[in-house]
Amino acid sequence: MKTKLHYLFLALVLGFGVNAQVAGPVTITGTGTGGWNQPGGLVLSSTDGGTIWTASNFEIVGDGNMKFSEGGTWATTAGFVGANVAPFGFPGGTAVVNGGNNIVGTLGFWNVTYNAVTKDYLFTPGINPNPVIKINGGGLTSDVQMNTTNGVAYSKKSLFFPGGTASFQQTSPVTAQWGGAFPTGPVVNSGTINVPTGAFNTYFVMPGTGPAEFVFEPVVVSMIGNFAGSGWNMDLDLETTDNIHYTKTNWDATIFVPTPPNAPWTDPEMHLKIRDNHDWTVQYGNIASANGSNNLALTGTSMNGILGGGGDIFIPWGVYNVDFNRSTGTWTFNPVMAANEAFSNSYFKVYPNPTTNVWNFTSEKNQIDSIQIMDILGKVVLTKSVNSNQATLDASSLNSGIYFAKISSISGSETVKLVKK
Repeated sequence: MKTKLHYLFLALVLGFGVNAQVAGPVTITGTGTGGWNQPGGLVLSSTDGGTIWTASNFEIVGDGNMKFSEGGTWATTAGFVGANVAPFGFPGGTAVVNGGNNIVGTLGFWNVTYNAVTKDYLFTPGINPNPVIKINGGGLTSDVQMNTTNGVAYSKKSLFFPGGTASFQQTSPVTAQWGGAFPTGPVVNSGTINVPTGAFNTYFVMPGTGPAEFVFEPVVVSMIGNFAGSGWNMDLDLETTDNIHYTKTNWDATIFVPTPPNAPWTDPEMHLKIRDNHDWTVQYGNIASANGSNNLALTGTSMNGILGGGGDIFIPWGVYNVDFNRSTGTWTFNPVMAANEAFSNSYFKVYPNPTTNVWNFTSEKNQIDSIQIMDILGKVVLTKSVNSNQATLDASSLNSGIYFAKISSISGSETVKLVKK
């Protein structure tokens, strides 16, 4: 039934946009219109051969970030000309193709006009042409209005439900309520839905237009960054059993190497973000807004995901057990350390451990290239270039506590737990 509803939802949305498709379409892309994708989610129309493009009574959603797109490619995407400060090019301004800043619109219903010759644009207040459907209850602190382009198929993604009895409610132009059996099924008039704690994407199809159905779909949470298998283009999905805690065990992160002739990346640290549904609409990062190695940390709590989640998460290259709490926004990267027995049988050895003054490192096979000492927050406190089979690091300046050593050589790297007395 879930698949059936998704096909119905897509058919309704695509069917609504067919008449808006004209040669060389101008669209709007961004989280303000449903997500950063090409072609944009909002298709404008022209009646004068392609100079003036318009759309009426569409909804600006999410965080309101948008850009115009003149042909469905990132190279022809246009942001506003001017300083990247409030009011962020809204409600009017001049756009520049292949550049400019994000236009940040006010949430609600708007009309828009875009001049493809001068690049001038203007948003004016519109009206909501559709029935208003809200999600009530489920532990939410207030009703949440769902999004629609046609008054038939509704959706609201990335909702975290504390858990409880919920329902779909129409508040305009008439009042009505629907429920049913979680997580998917036909709607029941005047019914309710018992929603468990967790993060869900929600879909609803209005009665009277065909099969009236709903779906609560678990949110997909993933990581994207400069690591192998991603390259800021592909997502690595985390795993969950409760739609609250998302994990990845023994994740061996290595630097992304692009296909020639592109030059390989040489980032000294791994940087990434966690996001919902393989899209930038809801993303989680370091609460410090600036990016950079000055923000190295193995644990933290993101800002509100819909506001961008702060800066990128920066951590040393290594092997980690990843844990992300979708309820609190707290992320933790726990280094996977070789057990004492496994480490003693590996290519690397360290002694004494615990120590009061120095740690001695040796390799039985390959020479050690470098050693990086991190504290429990992921901050690098000591580094040493070695290029030898043995090395000594002075730990006398370090406070007592637990540290991690990342030992790198041509054959790979290992991370081991260290103790300073």
